[in-house]
Amino acid sequence: MDKISTSEDDNGALHNVESFVLDKLLSYNALDDGSSISIGKLMDSVDPDMYPLFDQAIEDLVSQSLIHSSDGENFQISHKGINELENRRKEAIAL
Repeated sequence: MDKISTSEDDNGALHNVESFVLDKLLSYNALDDGSSISIGKLMDSVDPDMYPLFDQAIEDLVSQSLIHSSDGENFQISHKGINELENRRKEAIAL
């Protein structure tokens, strides 16, 4: 049973990291007229506890077309990503 709860914890943590990345990209997008943010800048803004899941979160967000990168180093949030972040925020509020 511990394996199940650990797996659920990992999924919840990954979901939190993905939401954090989406939020950072949205804020940067709003401030900078839609330009991209480097992976290094994103990493600098991440809590060190999030590092182990950061790469997986980026890969998952790209595979879901929630973020995109033309060069693999600089990322932008997509319209789909903005909608997903808004849905996640609503889910967090609705208890």
